[in-house]
Amino acid sequence: MVKLEYNEHREAVITLTPNRSLTWQQAKWIILIMVSVVMIIALAWTFVGAWVVLPFAGLEVGLFAFLMYKVTRFTYLQQIVRFDENHISVKTGINKVMRHETLLRQGTDIYYSETDRNWTTPKITLKNGSSKIQLGTFLNADDMAVLREKLESLGFPICREHWWK
Repeated sequence: MVKLEYNEHREAVITLTPNRSLTWQQAKWIILIMVSVVMIIALAWTFVGAWVVLPFAGLEVGLFAFLMYKVTRFTYLQQIVRFDENHISVKTGINKVMRHETLLRQGTDIYYSETDRNWTTPKITLKNGSSKIQLGTFLNADDMAVLREKLESLGFPICREHWWK
């Protein structure tokens, strides 16, 4: 999701977040249901005498819960791009700033790159000299197009690798 706002200092702020179809509360319910079903089946097999199923069932539900946690947590990642009159600031993190980068606004170019047959999601990169910051690595192709439109609406020229498209 791409959201453009202006703060009290009239600075443009773009907030980038991945699409989230599952909340953390819903993920916990799915984990609970999966653990319950697998453990009921494993306990039934254990009472029949196939006790060797129990450790593998525990491993399965543990791995499932861990992966659901990691995937759901990743959907809360966000990138905040702030444009003031002299700098471009990019903050990335989940619930707190994990990475903060700043570029001078003057001399910064925005590059939009895509594959020849659009097999992968386009990339938007801020470049100033040898410094590069890639924006929205977690966005889908539609959101990348929206981000490109928002950057153009702020007056930034977009440099493309394929000028004929």
